[in-house]
Amino acid sequence: MKKEQLKKIISVFNKQNGFAHTKDILATGVHFRKISELKEEGIIVKIKRGLYRLSDNDFEENNEILEVTKIVNNGVICLLSALNYYELTTYNPWEYYIAIYRDSTKPKIPEYPPIKLLYFSKRQYDTGIEKIRIDGHEVKIYDREKTICDCVRYRNKIGMDTFKEAIRTYLASKEKNISKLMKYADILGVKNILRDYLEVLV
Repeated sequence: MKKEQLKKIISVFNKQNGFAHTKDILATGVHFRKISELKEEGIIVKIKRGLYRLSDNDFEENNEILEVTKIVNNGVICLLSALNYYELTTYNPWEYYIAIYRDSTKPKIPEYPPIKLLYFSKRQYDTGIEKIRIDGHEVKIYDREKTICDCVRYRNKIGMDTFKEAIRTYLASKEKNISKLMKYADILGVKNILRDYLEVLV
């Protein structure tokens, strides 16, 4: 591949913070088969059908979540992954926990990165979504209070030790918002259970 052509392709990725769709690459004037050559040469990496990223980008730790959010377009970071992001747990999950609306189209999940999908009702899905930016990309994640409420609901799934650690760490945080926490708990039907644990753990 000519250097000028390669520069154009890399420029497309750089303009989109390291990601590009097939149509974006083809718009530079390259033939479709050149995309396969770029993959074979290790210049780009396929994320899912029709979506690629530059292979020389550093996608470690939090940045790897970008790949996950590209795979699950309407997903929201939740549970253990959200706890980890907010540093409310010392546990480092080996898979990404992503919530989607249960009536939405189910995404095709690749073998890597490892993704655990949770199917939420509309009320459970819509409550507490926060938008953060990672390397120029918008990423949806549940805020601290919604994450704690989800942990109450899924306490047996994440483990009681992790659940209790999350609540204690949250309560010790200067960024806690108890009124919002209880409001969410009421909306999500876990208020009484949460109150019982707060009385014991505080």
